[in-house]
Amino acid sequence: MTVATDIVKAKAYIWQPKNKSNPKTSDAWMWVHNGLVIFDPAIIEEQLKAAKELIADAKKSKKEILVLCEKTLYKEELEALADKANFHFLNHKVPSGVLTNFDTLLSRIRSLKDLRSFVDGPSFDTLTKKEQSMKKRELKKVEQVYKGVVNLRKKPDLVVIVDGQYMGKFVKEIQKLNAEAVVLASSDFDKFLTQQVIMCNTNSFSSIDYILKYIFG
Repeated sequence: MTVATDIVKAKAYIWQPKNKSNPKTSDAWMWVHNGLVIFDPAIIEEQLKAAKELIADAKKSKKEILVLCEKTLYKEELEALADKANFHFLNHKVPSGVLTNFDTLLSRIRSLKDLRSFVDGPSFDTLTKKEQSMKKRELKKVEQVYKGVVNLRKKPDLVVIVDGQYMGKFVKEIQKLNAEAVVLASSDFDKFLTQQVIMCNTNSFSSIDYILKYIFG
C-alpha cells in the first residue's frame, strides 16, 4: 500500500467548503467536489516525507521536540504517541507565550514539580482533609496543562503545531522566532511560512493520527 493510498484511507485529503478556504492554500488543491476542497494526496505525500525527514534529523541530533495540539478528539492518543516517540506535548488549553516567553513556562514546570513533591511528601499528611483535597485539585488542574512538558529543560528546537489556523497565535510565535517547525494546516490557513507545512484534514481523528504517526515513525 502506498503513502498516497494511506492518505486517502485516513481521509486526510478531504477538507472544508471552498467558500471557507483561503486561496493561499490552492497550490495543494486537486479539485473542488460538491463545494468541498480536495487536497492532492501526492502533494500531501511530499509534505509528509519532508516533515518525517526533518523530525528524524532532529531526533538524531537529540533535539527537543514539542507538539502543540488542543484537539480533544486526539488528547489521549497524543499522550500515548508522545511516550512512544519521545517528544514533549501540550494538549490542554495551551498557554500563550510558550515559545516567546519560555522562562514563564519553565517557572510553571518548576511549580508543578514542587507541588507534586509536596503532595507526595510527609508534610502533606499534616494538612487537614479539606486542605489536602484543595491541594490535590490544584495539582490535578496544573498537571492537566503541563504534564507533557514536565521534562522539558530548554526551549524546544522543533515545534509541531496541529491546526495552524486554529492555533494561529503559536504560528505567529514561530514566525517571530523563525523557529524550526512542522505545521498541520487545513484549507482555511492564511499564512505563508518558510517552515514545513502539511496540508490536511485537521478535524479528523484518522487524519491526525495517520499524519503524526507517519512523521514520528
